[in-house]
Amino acid sequence: MSMVLRPLLSCGVVLALSGTALAAGRAQDSAPADAFDIVAGAGVAMRPTYIGSDRYRVSPVPLVSVRWNDMVALSAEGLRVYWNADRLTVGAGLTFDGGRDEKDKNAFSFGSGDDRLRGLGKVDASVGYQVFASYRLWRIDLDATAIKYDGNQNKGLVVRAGAALPIHLTNRLVITPHASATWANDRYMQTFFGVSDEQALRSGFARFDARGGVSGVTGGLKANYAITNHWFATADVSTTALMGDAKHSPLSFSNSATIAFTAIGYHF
Repeated sequence: MSMVLRPLLSCGVVLALSGTALAAGRAQDSAPADAFDIVAGAGVAMRPTYIGSDRYRVSPVPLVSVRWNDMVALSAEGLRVYWNADRLTVGAGLTFDGGRDEKDKNAFSFGSGDDRLRGLGKVDASVGYQVFASYRLWRIDLDATAIKYDGNQNKGLVVRAGAALPIHLTNRLVITPHASATWANDRYMQTFFGVSDEQALRSGFARFDARGGVSGVTGGLKANYAITNHWFATADVSTTALMGDAKHSPLSFSNSATIAFTAIGYHF
């Protein structure tokens, strides 16, 4: 899956779940600074079969995050090491992109794929090296992430910047409107939205050179509800509007993508 949705998808759903898990966990009793902080749960998500698709599938999704000493975190966002200073957090780590197949994927796969992509070839899963920062300005959470992928096909660079505003409606219910924008370089855009001469011959899609730029803007609404001091329910609905060559690509049957999920988790 592409970071236009990771951002958007990569795995958009999984990333969103990871962020929600952490937010839900922080909304409850905080763990001691020298303790493990663990969130685990499961849910269901609806997402496009690939970025630019007008077809959707429903999949079960895990919700897992582990933090240690408020310095190291392992979640769907990857393995991260970070440093906190009052309202500022900065860090680095590893992440993962599930790639894209040229055939339909089953509901239990974290990758994306569609039979309409036959002839384009498979984009293998790839590791990404990330740096990130976040800052709380008044009640608004600002964040930015840059990821450099190092896969067989995906060697692109993606930068995402976003903002979120948690609103505590009650002691147990928090809703969070959020928005973000994603920029991707030429190599990333060509991998997921471009069509080479060889791919055009094999697939029937017209040749297309995808250039780098702002590839999507996302807006959504998240809700977290603390059922007890440990159990919580979470949900999120987000829509991304593709922009630039992501929108104009012959592979894009839709100019927007909506991701919706709901899950129940336990904060240990």
